[in-house]
Amino acid sequence: MPSTENFQKFRDKIKAIINSSNYGAEVKAKKLAPIVRGWRNYHSSCDMSDSRDTLWFPNNTALRKFRKEKKVSRYRATELCQKAFPKVGYKQNQHVNVKGTKSPYDGDLVYWSYRNSRLYSDATSDALKRQNHSCGHCGLKFLEDQSVHLHHMDGNHDNWKKKNLLAVHQSCHQQLHWSTPKGENT
Repeated sequence: MPSTENFQKFRDKIKAIINSSNYGAEVKAKKLAPIVRGWRNYHSSCDMSDSRDTLWFPNNTALRKFRKEKKVSRYRATELCQKAFPKVGYKQNQHVNVKGTKSPYDGDLVYWSYRNSRLYSDATSDALKRQNHSCGHCGLKFLEDQSVHLHHMDGNHDNWKKKNLLAVHQSCHQQLHWSTPKGENT
């Protein structure tokens, strides 16, 4: 849950923009949206079901201020508030717990490799899944502390097709590049 001090600083930022007479309703909405979205994204794994975190009060204050402007209709004011206070969903407890009997020292390399594959980019993660979390060159499983490299089999680093990518150990990647003739760029 966001701390009280954090929430108060956040509310002060919002208040300063809403109460500023230098901006119109349109500009205020554009300035508020990234601040609110950023705060909500930062706290996306927190429980935001508390009434304080719904931001109803700042939203209501902004709506009243926007409606006071002569050029803004009440419908337009509602639209601007929806833009200024975007809804950002949250997932509480989005981390995956380690299974009860698993340990990094139990020798189950497939489990830990699968679990750590989420730390890599989509292409690397897909290659790991396709290769059953083992090196495409030597066939050994990846250990937790080993880095996974993507090797382009045809040597074209612009070709990101799945058939062209191979997940390999760093040492295997170096060995693959050392074994290629000097005329080929891989």
